[in-house]
Amino acid sequence: MILPRLLLAASTAALAAPAMAASGQSATAQGQAEAVVVEPIVAVALNDLDFGSLTASATASGSVTVDPGGGASYAGGAAPACPGGSCAGIAPARFAVRGEASRSYRVNAPAAITATGTLIGSGATAPDLAIDALLVHLDSHTGGDTTSGKLDTKGQDQITIGGRLNVPAGTSAAHYHATLTILVTYS
Repeated sequence: MILPRLLLAASTAALAAPAMAASGQSATAQGQAEAVVVEPIVAVALNDLDFGSLTASATASGSVTVDPGGGASYAGGAAPACPGGSCAGIAPARFAVRGEASRSYRVNAPAAITATGTLIGSGATAPDLAIDALLVHLDSHTGGDTTSGKLDTKGQDQITIGGRLNVPAGTSAAHYHATLTILVTYS
């Protein structure tokens, strides 16, 4: 009778111990990978920010401000160089934005840029002029945040940017230019 008890104890111990995987045994599981490819967002320059032709006082600094909605205002020693103040070419910068229809996006624009110039007649380098107070307007803009927009059902929107050109007293006649770079990203 002693022998059957030993066999029973050995059988119980075998049932209680965890099973060890045999060498070479493996298991598999499957998950999912997903992606949504959207139309890339693109910004295209349509019109440059143009302050037109102006004169600078020999003794007083001034500025010309172009509104994002159009039109210019002059202050201090800066004045339009054309009769009646309606100089041709004055315009805000305009950019077309295209992408995935009805998607929201953000635009980043600098607060200020620097215009470099070439003196008229000599071709020498003119002193730099500051362009600041850059103001962004989006056609789709609603609410207080002027940096957020939404593409329409055709995937389009338009951005306009105005700003202020600061003209120090005694600024010489020169042709000025600056690069205005914006960044648009889906939000």
